[in-house]
Amino acid sequence: MIPSIFARQPLALRKTAIVLIVALILMWFDSKNPEWFNPIRTTTHAAMQPIYELSLLPSYAKHWSSGSLQSKEALRRENMQLKSQLIHAQAKLQQQDYILAQNARLQGILSTTRPEQFDLNLAQVIGTDTNLLRQIVVLNKGEQDGVQVGQTVIDEDGVLGQIINVYPNTSRLLLITDEQQSVAVTVKRTGQRAIVTGEGIPTSLRLNYVFKTSDVRVGDELVSSGLGGRIPAGYRVGRIAHIEDTQADNFRSIEVTPAANFIDNAYVLVLQDKLVNKRNADISEN
Repeated sequence: MIPSIFARQPLALRKTAIVLIVALILMWFDSKNPEWFNPIRTTTHAAMQPIYELSLLPSYAKHWSSGSLQSKEALRRENMQLKSQLIHAQAKLQQQDYILAQNARLQGILSTTRPEQFDLNLAQVIGTDTNLLRQIVVLNKGEQDGVQVGQTVIDEDGVLGQIINVYPNTSRLLLITDEQQSVAVTVKRTGQRAIVTGEGIPTSLRLNYVFKTSDVRVGDELVSSGLGGRIPAGYRVGRIAHIEDTQADNFRSIEVTPAANFIDNAYVLVLQDKLVNKRNADISEN
């Protein structure tokens, strides 16, 4: 009866039942005599090893990708931190360079030859005039420091201009680059006299009233001549940069590069007559 019922079942079902029955029989024998199946068990485990390793590959890939992402993120953060430190270091270096440059400029100013006739009063440029068309700067020294209208101001390289207004603690300096300013000069090489005028810009001056027959050359140095008593003699004013002869008149068109620094000059020297200072000091004492 049972074999006939079993025979009527589908082939796949019959195979499954046979495998289960054989498996149960083998399990029963294994429980009774485990040593019989040790060689089979060892061989089976060895054969399954590659399958086990393949099954772990997704987990390994996940851990590797996670670690790689974390490593990249850590490197990115470290890179950003290093960039920030570099920017801060560069900013500090810029400040140190500025301080060193200012120190060098101060040493240059203070080492300027002190003429016997003048005291050199160190002043700082603290502002510019509100009229942008004028070449005027404001100094931090005034009447209380002995600054007077008409005094000449220089830097370590040459003439800057003259004091035009004085207040108790400040003063206004008209630069020789102003269009309304002029300086009597001498060509140092030949001794020829001429007039230098400003052009309203801090990088150029003009040498006027020089005849075409005059012996002037590019590179000639111009120094103050002292004529008129406005600016003392012997201070550098500029150097001839370009000469052009025009057909309109008998004079040459001559451009001059200023000797002094009119762009970023932070410290200047006010020339104060020693005799005047001594006389004022005697008056104040009396």
